[in-house]
Amino acid sequence: MQDVALVLEGGGLRAIYTAGVLDAFLQQQLYFPYVIGVSAGAIYPASYVSRQFGRNLKIQQQYLRDKRYMGLRYLLATGNYVNTDFTYKRMAYELLPFDFKTFLTSGTEFKVGAFNCQTGQTDYFGMADFQEHDKLLNVLIASSSLPFMSKPSVINQHHYLDGGIGEPIPLAQSRKDGYARQVVILTQDQHYQKSAMKMNWLARKVYKRYPAVAHALSERHRVYNQALTELDQAVAANNTFVICPAAPLNLSRLDRNIDKVTVVYHQGLADGQAILPKLQAWLNTGAEVS
Repeated sequence: MQDVALVLEGGGLRAIYTAGVLDAFLQQQLYFPYVIGVSAGAIYPASYVSRQFGRNLKIQQQYLRDKRYMGLRYLLATGNYVNTDFTYKRMAYELLPFDFKTFLTSGTEFKVGAFNCQTGQTDYFGMADFQEHDKLLNVLIASSSLPFMSKPSVINQHHYLDGGIGEPIPLAQSRKDGYARQVVILTQDQHYQKSAMKMNWLARKVYKRYPAVAHALSERHRVYNQALTELDQAVAANNTFVICPAAPLNLSRLDRNIDKVTVVYHQGLADGQAILPKLQAWLNTGAEVS
């Protein structure tokens, strides 16, 4: 297990599937020494690292329809469709408290990627950056700041947007950090291919101050589909174990249907439970078994 990284893609509320898989891991006390994610693929695993079973589902069931959660009025008033003060800060400190102590003493290196609007690179933040509780929350906000739906977040005088823009499946960073094997959880089914964005002109207009953002958005489908190709190669080489939905999830990034969210969570939980014997065999032998 010490050479295995847990790698997570985003997908907005689709990542509630990932939350279900991770809760199946918590049930079996299956922990990884290194967890890396972008966007919602960083938000949900934070509660896995803090060992808070079911917290992600409780947040959605109790607050997804709350008018304080997100909406057009927040986008118009603050530049963010999601009310970050409520959804991140009040949630973590007051409404469904995040266990910062367990998170920081878990023994897991937790990395979060955010897209640097100025350099066009994905910057990664880790446990050394998260000793201040607000810094963790601010990085999570930055990593999940959807283009067109969020204003760039400022961290250390750099402007950031959604981490999935540049590195949607952060395999390369986990390898740079010394992990030869990965367990990857996807929120798209195995047949998914990303289509090109149809509004490149709008990206150039909205992000005229940040040409690197507009360029990355225009190339995002190529980057994502290339990541899938590399992922297939890693699976064929027995270096990587992938968990993903069997079919497309009936859930959009900003869906507010609590019943649909609950169904997708339980699908992830069931998939995680079902695949655990095969995953454990792969972890123990270094080769996937049939």
